[in-house]
Amino acid sequence: ERNVNVLGLNGGDGTLHAVINRLMTLKQQTEDQSALSLPLPKLLFLNGGTLNIVSRATGTKGNVLRTVKNFLKHTNGATLGQIETQEVRLIRVQTGQDEIKYGFVFGTELVANALEMYSLFGEGYTGLIRLLTEVTLGYQLHSRLWQEHGWKLNPPTTPISIDQITYPQYCASVAATIDLSLIKGVLSAIQVPPDSTGFYTKCILETDPGRLIGLIPRLMTGKSHEKVQDFPEAQQIQAFGGYTLDGECFLDRSSVGQPSPLLVDQAPTPIHAVRLD
Repeated sequence: ERNVNVLGLNGGDGTLHAVINRLMTLKQQTEDQSALSLPLPKLLFLNGGTLNIVSRATGTKGNVLRTVKNFLKHTNGATLGQIETQEVRLIRVQTGQDEIKYGFVFGTELVANALEMYSLFGEGYTGLIRLLTEVTLGYQLHSRLWQEHGWKLNPPTTPISIDQITYPQYCASVAATIDLSLIKGVLSAIQVPPDSTGFYTKCILETDPGRLIGLIPRLMTGKSHEKVQDFPEAQQIQAFGGYTLDGECFLDRSSVGQPSPLLVDQAPTPIHAVRLD
């Protein structure tokens, strides 16, 4: 209605996730009603959250107000076509309840469980470090926290298929269309090739909790391991259960019986993020 062609989003990964999904829903509703293709605005991601993984992947760093001033300075007098952007592909998750969600970083149920545990220790990098410390010590000492929450790191009882390669037993899988960096970009867990046409997927086959905890340093730095299968150009994942997208957890522990199936693929429409670096 306002003819906005560049939309600034001030928030963390969860905020960006919410807006992307609202935009995609609005686009679909408008096209269903009018049979016209609705172009999405260019998106300026601002560094307004705690981890800011998505913003950092598209080159936004530092103070939010300074970023906006920098954008206005560099685009003063420019046409829309002259604004430099980066095409960012979206992951699409479809569930058995006919629910569709979009995002940049996907994780299977164990990853969502770990993020749920992370919320117990506060947010940000301090919470992340506390989580890793408490999980490691809790497993070794069988602490109260481990007794209450350790089951969340149990491997699923259902299989996973990645590009029609099926693993009957696995622990967790993570997929991303953006570079997945942690601890303010110091640690790089996933680096997506610039010319990638799919999404980078890691499948962790280690199912023993103790050995899985021992794998964490390798997983956080992207180092190879015999129990980690890499798919740099994955096109489709089929799994079951809860999941996470961009740090938002979608878990349902009320259901009985077979967990809901998940179909993960690439959304047909990418977004265009403004680059200032």
